[in-house]
Amino acid sequence: MLLAVFSRILDEDAAAGHLPPRRVLDAGCGVGVIGICAASALAALHNVPDVDAGQNGSLYIRCQDRDELARLVTLHNAAHNNIPCSVLEAHTEPLLAGPPDELWDLILTNIPAKAGAPVLKDFIRRSICRLNPGGNGRPGGRVVLVVVHTLADFFREHITAACAATDGSAELFLEKKGAGHSVFVYGRKLPDAKKTTEPVTITPGFISRFPFYVRAAAEYIIEDIPIRITAIHGASGFDAPGGAVLAAAKLTRRIGLQALTAGSDTPFLVHEPGQGFFPCWLISYLLSENINPRPFVLSGRNILALEAARHNASQLTSMPVSVIPAVDLQLGGAALQEAAGGRKYSVIAAFPELLPQSSLPVDQLNSLWNALPPLLADGGICIAAFGSSDAERFDRKKPGAANGADGTSGFTRLGSIKRKGFRASAYCYQGKR
Repeated sequence: MLLAVFSRILDEDAAAGHLPPRRVLDAGCGVGVIGICAASALAALHNVPDVDAGQNGSLYIRCQDRDELARLVTLHNAAHNNIPCSVLEAHTEPLLAGPPDELWDLILTNIPAKAGAPVLKDFIRRSICRLNPGGNGRPGGRVVLVVVHTLADFFREHITAACAATDGSAELFLEKKGAGHSVFVYGRKLPDAKKTTEPVTITPGFISRFPFYVRAAAEYIIEDIPIRITAIHGASGFDAPGGAVLAAAKLTRRIGLQALTAGSDTPFLVHEPGQGFFPCWLISYLLSENINPRPFVLSGRNILALEAARHNASQLTSMPVSVIPAVDLQLGGAALQEAAGGRKYSVIAAFPELLPQSSLPVDQLNSLWNALPPLLADGGICIAAFGSSDAERFDRKKPGAANGADGTSGFTRLGSIKRKGFRASAYCYQGKR
């Protein structure tokens, strides 16, 4: 439906003698379908040879999604459809991020319905402010979004209100109803939008600058240690620490502080920290034992979850807390090494979000084992938590015993704990002798 309305807009613009859009944002791009279709259609209208214009040329498509895996798959699909990166870029970022001075001829979105009402309301207001005013043969910028029928009344009400607040410089142009979805088209921008509305950028202080993302704040007790978590829309695990976190925390206490803090002051890495339950617990645990926390690096697919975890962890420590978008530890290995300043991590806690294995050409559990040696310091600790069956498979794939007769590297299992259908296992790594 969205693409049919998009095609209709292009036809109507051509009939009116308007120039076609040249700067398009696919907000919440998923695997890139909308952005790739827009690039193909607009390349023909712009008479772009081989769909090759570039950001400084006549055509530029920016795809964005909060999920790092979505970014990678979008780039793969664009290349598969002969759309070069000079025309289509993909970024891991929230809705309506991007360069602060960028204005759009079109914003296309299959908007994430579960983003949360405050986030959706802000998207409507902010999207109007991110549109080109038109002129010189171009119509004013427009937003084309598709929503499920259960949200149609919500969007109609808030689009109408946001347009009314512009004193006539924006309006709702079209609502098209289908069997289960509605498409809305609204557009133009506030004259002073660039002064009043900044893009939603991912940097420290994200939550304080964009408070509409906050869902709730509450205190939790994990292993007799209280932690306070501010949970945000767009990230899972907002209501309680899951079984994987509970198992990992209990196991961490069992292996002991001596193992946890052995070696130099190398940083700690938490992969897929969710809203920040485990890193916050770990910092609080160290502080309760009068041990100063190390610098933390947080990695994972969901950039919003990483920002929630960074915010929550930063309330507890003055040490640096960095975030690295990474689908997994192997694909993110180079960036994670750089984030550690060339050092290796003394502790890596991983809560991987495994994809259905039947659809993948690689073994995700083997990939995790292969990713650990370049990242983990000699004598370092890895804590990995999965669903129980995946945890058992992961343990069976463990590389050879440490300090073997041939001097090869390996991992020694230190312990394992099961909680609520999840299992956390800890391993000590010994590098090659």
